[in-house]
Amino acid sequence: MSKKIAYTSMLTGFFLGLLVISLQIAGFSFTTVLAQESEIESISATEGTANTTEGTANTTESTANTTEGASVPATPEPKASSVEIGGSIAQQGTVTSTQDPLPGHEAHQLAILLPPRVDGSIYEGTLTYTASKPVEVVVLQNFANNTAVDSYYGGLATAPLGEGTVAISLISPQYSGPINAASLPFAGNALALHTINGDPFAATYTVTGNVLGAETFDSIVPAPIAAAQADAGQTAEDKDGDGDKKDKKDKKDKKDKEDKEDKEE
Repeated sequence: MSKKIAYTSMLTGFFLGLLVISLQIAGFSFTTVLAQESEIESISATEGTANTTEGTANTTESTANTTEGASVPATPEPKASSVEIGGSIAQQGTVTSTQDPLPGHEAHQLAILLPPRVDGSIYEGTLTYTASKPVEVVVLQNFANNTAVDSYYGGLATAPLGEGTVAISLISPQYSGPINAASLPFAGNALALHTINGDPFAATYTVTGNVLGAETFDSIVPAPIAAAQADAGQTAEDKDGDGDKKDKKDKKDKKDKEDKEDKEE
């Protein structure tokens, strides 16, 4: 009987040991799983935060790019400025004025219709327009010999433009009715509408014509010739005046001498 009890106790202890070992293994596995899950959640949370931060950065960069793009509006350039020499132009549209960019003309308003061409060629044709205010027509001409014209001949309306100088033709049409409209021929290196009083304006226009290569032909009489002639005339007058003064002085001296001799006698 005692042996049976001892045998039973031994079996019971054996099974209890197995149970304890099983529980320890299960606890270890459960703890490991929990740790792994915690680590995975931590990594996922970190990646989510990084992705959110990156998304925010991308959104900020996109916003910055959008803002940057909006701050630099594209400046439209009419096709007439790139038409080959000998080609024709037909252009129409509506424009609003901005500040005149020519130095010294900042108080004026200007709307460019045909910009200066880089090849120095000219436009010739017809302009028809209607404007919200009484406007002038501006035609610019290349003026390469600005230093060759002496002030003796008077002054021309010019302004620096780029690396050169332009002469300004300011044409003031006579508006006979309530609508500020006109149609006129033109020829030059650029064409614009303009208000010299600085009033902002809008205009709708049509311009047709051709692009031509222009030969430069100048006939400028050197200023020293005309100036020398004027100086020569002034010098002659001065010499005549000096001669008259000398004659008068000689006569006076002679008379004084005769009067003195008469007194001595």
